[in-house]
Amino acid sequence: MIIAYLFYKSVWGLLVGMAVIPFWLKLQRTTRDEDKKSKIAMEFKEYMNLIVSGLQAGYSLERAILLSANELKQLYPKAYLHPHIHVMNQKISMNMQLEKAFNEFAEAIDLEEAVSLADIISFAKRSGGDYGKHIRETALKIEENLSVKQEIETITTEKRLELKVMCVMPMGILAYISLTSRGFIAPLYGNVVGVILMTICLIIYGVLIVVGRKIIDIKV
Repeated sequence: MIIAYLFYKSVWGLLVGMAVIPFWLKLQRTTRDEDKKSKIAMEFKEYMNLIVSGLQAGYSLERAILLSANELKQLYPKAYLHPHIHVMNQKISMNMQLEKAFNEFAEAIDLEEAVSLADIISFAKRSGGDYGKHIRETALKIEENLSVKQEIETITTEKRLELKVMCVMPMGILAYISLTSRGFIAPLYGNVVGVILMTICLIIYGVLIVVGRKIIDIKV
């Protein structure tokens, strides 16, 4: 309705506005997925720290994973990882190979760092030797990677807020002009040329929102 009023001042503009809804929903879904993945990464980093602490205390990997689940509940009572960790521990208790159970856990949470750690655990279990040392070293490296990601997110927080403001500003400016200086933009409404120009502006507006999101989306 806002698009129909600001860009077209016509009921027919609702058709264009409805066409924007899937685009908007996709952006919202992407934002939710990114926030969810960020929370999972933070929880997984703490979970790895707990596993490494258990290994350093002399526990077996199986025991360290089991104890880490209880300690993680104290840190994050409503963590997203809890049901997935519970399923993994249940599989281990039913004599499923630890490396297979951990690999399924990593696939379930769909986190690159978890998949990498699962591969290391699987390799270490097959090759034997001091697999605890290899797992600790790998976990620490993955933790460093996650820490860098979180630091980047912290640094770009201000820019993300600026992007949100910049995304709203064009609509705000157009609304202000429409209310205070209608004659200034009147030639853009009620004719074919105006409709074409406003449609082009709307498309550019959407493209720039996507470009802005890409700029602040820094991959590690």
